Amino acid sequence: MLFPFRGFERDLSMKRKIILNRLLISLGTIFLIVTISFILVNLMPGDPLVNIMGDDQYYRVKYSDPELLEEIAKKYGLDGSLGERYVKYLGNILRLDFGFSFTRNRSVLDIVLYRLRWTLVLAVPATILSALFGALLGIRAGWYQNGLLDRIMTPLTLVLNTIPTNCTAILFLTLFSYKLRLFPISGMASGGLTGGAYIRDVMWHMCLPLSVMVLSRTCSNFIHMKSYVIQVKGEEYILTAVAKGVPKTKVLFRHVLKNALLPYVTILCMQFGHIVSGSVMIEVVFSWVGMGNVMNTAISASDFPIMQMCFLLTAVCMVVSSILADVLYVLLDPRIKEV
Repeated sequence: MLFPFRGFERDLSMKRKIILNRLLISLGTIFLIVTISFILVNLMPGDPLVNIMGDDQYYRVKYSDPELLEEIAKKYGLDGSLGERYVKYLGNILRLDFGFSFTRNRSVLDIVLYRLRWTLVLAVPATILSALFGALLGIRAGWYQNGLLDRIMTPLTLVLNTIPTNCTAILFLTLFSYKLRLFPISGMASGGLTGGAYIRDVMWHMCLPLSVMVLSRTCSNFIHMKSYVIQVKGEEYILTAVAKGVPKTKVLFRHVLKNALLPYVTILCMQFGHIVSGSVMIEVVFSWVGMGNVMNTAISASDFPIMQMCFLLTAVCMVVSSILADVLYVLLDPRIKEV
């Protein structure tokens, strides 16, 4: 009775090593991304002090009082060489100090966390709903290949999947808001409301952007799930089980889905990685004040601190999603035993 237990311990130890190895690689990846994003942001054309002070005041202070210009640069962390600023930036990140916005004169952390909350209000339900719809439709279309659902959904999702989300958003906005006047044209709330009325108003404003996100991701999830089911359905052990007379429902839920869900989990984890930056254009079109909107504004205004934190947050989400996918694969797939 000890041998199976020893084998279980050996497999568990191996899986721990695999997960630890993934974590170490991910930490190195985050460090590399932080370095590259810092260099790219600081090498962008234009002087951020011009955006902070304005053209007229910048050039007036530059020639009349250069010491004041140095003080302003020091206040916003723009003094010193690129290497000195990089070392200081790494230290600030470890202390979760992302500085102050050039254009808003507020803490970058406060700005980004507030905007992130509104992005998650859209992205989380969109990810959950699209995962469910894509899986259910894809499973049925893949299992009953060339059936009615498959013949309708496959060409429809292929066409919709090729249309950029910003184009779909503009079409929805034009049709349902401008023409039919069923939903607000822009914004997140009407204002002056509290309690339940405010929550209902926010949900009314988020109907269109949420619908666009769900539609776009459901099309992609449907295509992936259908292909996974068809691929697994053609394996020899599935054909053997069907030939032996095993009920098709039992084959589907016990064998096909068990193997088709593994790659589908990876797709969902990658969508989680894009949860911060994946709705940029949708937020801009619908004037939804989330991460996409603040990133777009920060790039236009050369607001380096906000840009750096947005890039870092996006990178961390991508790396975390990759770790999550690896860990789930290791835990769910017993065939993975080597690093």
